[in-house]
Amino acid sequence: MRSQHHQAPDSRVRQEPRTLRPAGEPLGPLTPRELEVLRLVAAGLSNAEIAASMQVSVATVKTHVSRLLAKLNGRDRAQLVVLAYESGVATPGG
Repeated sequence: MRSQHHQAPDSRVRQEPRTLRPAGEPLGPLTPRELEVLRLVAAGLSNAEIAASMQVSVATVKTHVSRLLAKLNGRDRAQLVVLAYESGVATPGG
């Protein structure tokens, strides 16, 4: 009887690349607070600085940032910054 070699399936999980919303597309159902956080993230503020500016806790800011990432399909803060500028939510020097 001939032995058959079975290859184990590749254990690495392939994930589809995430894409941000296309430039010019509305940002969807963002709350006014989420838009405010997005503008402040785009301005380069840290979570602590955003919290002080909005008079909320750092935990609240982290929640807003997490929701922004989920709603906008972002991977990190840098992608949020790009999206903010591409969508017109943030403007240079503004």
